[in-house]
Amino acid sequence: YLKQKEKVAYYYEDINTGSTLSYNSDILFYAASSIKILVCVMLLEKAERKELSLEDKILVTMEDLKQDTGVIKYQREDTYYSIKDLIRLTITESDNTAYIKLVNYVGKDNLEKYGKSLGALHTMEGKDLFGLINCDDMVVYWKKVRDFINKSEYGKDFYNWLSNPSFFIVEPKNIDNNTFVKKYGSWDIAYHEAGYVDDENPYYMIILTQKFKCDDKEEFVNSTAKQLHKIHKFINNK
Repeated sequence: YLKQKEKVAYYYEDINTGSTLSYNSDILFYAASSIKILVCVMLLEKAERKELSLEDKILVTMEDLKQDTGVIKYQREDTYYSIKDLIRLTITESDNTAYIKLVNYVGKDNLEKYGKSLGALHTMEGKDLFGLINCDDMVVYWKKVRDFINKSEYGKDFYNWLSNPSFFIVEPKNIDNNTFVKKYGSWDIAYHEAGYVDDENPYYMIILTQKFKCDDKEEFVNSTAKQLHKIHKFINNK
């Protein structure tokens, strides 16, 4: 049993065969920025259904600016951003201002309903706009993201943003330099990375940690990713 502040979880699923390997997959963690994919895929779906245009503009005032991650916080005056730009910045820069504007645009309750409609159990629980997450729910979101990427006209942009963020945790060398379509989360002791590895045989990989404010959390996430990738290769080369 892991104490509340010192806990880890991981989830691996081979997409072609459905084989899974997991540890603590139902244990809840503070989501931090890993949850930001959900509002983005929700809005992209709405755009695909012509319920909104990605070129629609949202005003970001100076009062809206959130510190921590992102680049919008450097704006000098009230500025209009397209929904597409806010989605891009939410993913590539993990921009907190962009993310919170998007959640408020769709409504937290609607985002919670959307997550649950996909099959997640714990979407947006908590007092803030990030909530709690576990591996089981996170893989539900990522299956939706991957399905959307593969089927939608907006998929290519989404794929490129998720594959090339300004910050990431898992080093490419630990997954044989395959493309990792992912989103990290980092706040206080929460430190996560989740997504899917676009290998010849693709697989989902979710690693969630709360390991105090220690130096080894990055090393832990990377060593776990490396081991899961080794197992993946072993399974597929039998």
